[in-house]
Amino acid sequence: MHILQVANVGRVTGGTGACAWTIAHSLSACRHTIAFLSRLDDETRGAFAGSRVLQWKRVTAAAVRRLNPDVIILHNTPAASMDERLPAFTLQYAHSRIDPAAADVCVYCSRWLAERYGGNMHDVLYQPVPRPPRIAGWHDERPLRERLVIGRLCTPTPRKWPDELVPFYRMLAGRFRDVQWEFVGCPPALQPRLQEACGGRATFHTAGWNARGHLWRWDALLYHHPHVTESFGRVAAEAMRAGCIPIVDGRGGFLEQIVPGCGFRCGSPPDFAAAIAAITDPADRWPISRTARAHADERFSPAAFREALLERLSAMLGRFQPRRGDGS
Repeated sequence: MHILQVANVGRVTGGTGACAWTIAHSLSACRHTIAFLSRLDDETRGAFAGSRVLQWKRVTAAAVRRLNPDVIILHNTPAASMDERLPAFTLQYAHSRIDPAAADVCVYCSRWLAERYGGNMHDVLYQPVPRPPRIAGWHDERPLRERLVIGRLCTPTPRKWPDELVPFYRMLAGRFRDVQWEFVGCPPALQPRLQEACGGRATFHTAGWNARGHLWRWDALLYHHPHVTESFGRVAAEAMRAGCIPIVDGRGGFLEQIVPGCGFRCGSPPDFAAAIAAITDPADRWPISRTARAHADERFSPAAFREALLERLSAMLGRFQPRRGDGS
């Protein structure tokens, strides 16, 4: 089977790019073409080695016809980026609220998002999430150390790093003076203020595909954003797959990922503080870590996604009537 995926942003560290990468690896027996609608960086080209990678300005029937795929997966592709219906079975995989391009079927990355489109649980297909890469020479020191290491990993764009994080971390760091804070993807302009807020106990790491390896070192992932609700929140699933406990906003897709005993869903800054207090003792922390990892391995692994996707495609393709070559 030849699968064409279309992703908006030419960056593997973004949500749709990471999802496209994982789908390609989930279905390793298939032939894959990935078309990006923005400029590709070198890291992304390297990550997709083994797949054909293209850069398009728009999605057109003529371009698709030349590739002759069996299935097209549109990752959050808006109607404005596509000229017409495409001459192959097309699945729109919605990752956020947009005006979506036409497709034969639409699935959503979470129930929260499906409800905003008027869909239901039957239309939900959770993203596949690989186990994060292990850092060279890694060994798990988390059960042995006394000081907590809590990190934030996020796309390196100012929108994902609001100014409100400074007083938020000042409050937490003032209460938990033994915690080491780490940040992946923090814009340089914000780093000095976060370092001051954390009492000089902050470490900053450059964003990148392999930066997810820090999730094997961190005791907890802390994600709070006062304005943005994550439709899925892929980093929480990645954290759980590494045994890193998620402490996140209790809304959006996070609500569906984190079940009791696997992490903490918080509604206010005091909730985040209470969650950190609850994992201070290693005897309490380690069972949560193990439970989170087992839960994520079962629900969000590439193998689980492959089974769910192929089941859907089999049923859908059986009802699909191939279009004529003119794309009508």
